[in-house]
Amino acid sequence: MLHLDPHNLLLQKTLAEAREAQLAGRPLTLDRIVSDFDYTTFHVSNAPEDKSMLWVSIRSKAYQTVASCGSTYQSYLKDKLEAYPGIQLSSQTEAAYDISLIVDLNKLTQEGVVYLSLLKVLVVSYPFHLAFEEFDRLSKIPVPVDEPPVLSDVLFNIKHRDNEQFFVKPSNDRVTVIFETIFEDETDKIFGKVFLQEFVDARKRNRNIQSSPQVLVSHEPPLEVQNFFNTHRQQAGSDSDQKKYITFVLFPRHFQTSELQFSTICHLALFRNYFHYHIKCSKAYMHSRMRYRVNTFVKVLNRAKLDDEDEEDAENKNGEQEHTRKTISGRKMVY
Repeated sequence: MLHLDPHNLLLQKTLAEAREAQLAGRPLTLDRIVSDFDYTTFHVSNAPEDKSMLWVSIRSKAYQTVASCGSTYQSYLKDKLEAYPGIQLSSQTEAAYDISLIVDLNKLTQEGVVYLSLLKVLVVSYPFHLAFEEFDRLSKIPVPVDEPPVLSDVLFNIKHRDNEQFFVKPSNDRVTVIFETIFEDETDKIFGKVFLQEFVDARKRNRNIQSSPQVLVSHEPPLEVQNFFNTHRQQAGSDSDQKKYITFVLFPRHFQTSELQFSTICHLALFRNYFHYHIKCSKAYMHSRMRYRVNTFVKVLNRAKLDDEDEEDAENKNGEQEHTRKTISGRKMVY
């Protein structure tokens, strides 16, 4: 299987070229739009008054629901971004975009370039950050051994596509992430079922990955989000039979350190793209194999045809038909 890189390579290349040109004394004139998965768009352009300053703006469909998860979203982004020299969250946002950054190319480091290429992951990481904080708070509450886990009243709902969303639900012993996905094609359902079943079976077969998060697949909303769907029944709609719910159960070992949290968020933020990307790749591979087999059969049929010149050569001077011997590939044997 292929793993999608969480970095936006085109954005990273653009910023790296602008930084190198600025350090060489030849500043670039930039006005570039970069697209990414999930209807995400970046805009990189020069500041009007100084070419050494760049505006980096992002528009994401998930921004509105992510920003509504808490009141500290702007301060969270500011703390994350200003940890790298030359990157600052702008108080004025570019028109038609959600967030704008001011980048000073004279102070920007290579680590800052790499971090800016993860801007989309940073935008959707806020609800995970809140869920991990809620887990820390709930884990300190003493609970008897025979009692069920303490579930938080908080449910983070992030709508990252038109008809799809995912949920983050913390408790005192785990953090549950639930993806809602839609299969618009019957073939996608079959491929998706095989793909998701491999998630479950591979964890059982391979001991090296048994410590990975548990993956559960269901046609009905899991218990953690049933109250949400009971309240928002209109979201189920007529396409409920095309929906599947994929649940990842994160235990403390998956987010104990900041490095593990970052790796976990990167993988989960790209899971929907990773999942449907492999479905499309599987269909394309099977279509290419079918086209190859059809071409092979056509070649066999073409070899079975009798050419006109072979018919003429097969006749002797008296006009009598004589038997022509051929090889298995269809060529005439020459004596």
